[in-house]
Amino acid sequence: MRSLPIPLVPRWLRYLGVSIVAAVLFYFSVLSAPPTSPRPSPFWDKQLHFLGYAGFALALAYATANLRDRLWRRITLVLAIAIGYGLLIESVQWFQPNRYFSLGDALANVGGAVLASAWFLLESRLRYIRIQWDELTNRA
Repeated sequence: MRSLPIPLVPRWLRYLGVSIVAAVLFYFSVLSAPPTSPRPSPFWDKQLHFLGYAGFALALAYATANLRDRLWRRITLVLAIAIGYGLLIESVQWFQPNRYFSLGDALANVGGAVLASAWFLLESRLRYIRIQWDELTNRA
C-alpha cells in the first residue's frame, strides 16, 4: 500500500500555526463580545467550540510530527494541551463580566480534541516530506 505524501514545513512554522489557532480561540472566547443576534440553532455555540478545539488539536498533531516514533507520548501531549487550554479558557470566562463558565462548552472542547485524535490513526498511511524555508520562499 502506498503512503500519501504530506508536506512538512519547518518546525517553527508549524508551532507558529499552533500559536495563531490558540490566539484566535482566545480572542473569540475571552476578548470579543459574545454574539447577541439569534443563533441558527441552539447548539451553534457548541459546534463552534467543537470545531475550534478539533482544529487546535490537529494543529498540535501536525506541529509534533517530529515525535512520530513516540506515538502514545505524542497523543497524550496533544490531548493534554488541547483539553487543558480549553478548560483554561472556560475558567477565564468565569471572571469575565459578559461571559460565563459552561460545562457544555468545556465538553464540546474536549469532544473536538478527542475526535481530532483520529488523525493519529490516519497518520500511519501518510509520509511526511520535509519542506525547507528556502523552498517555500524561492518558488517561481
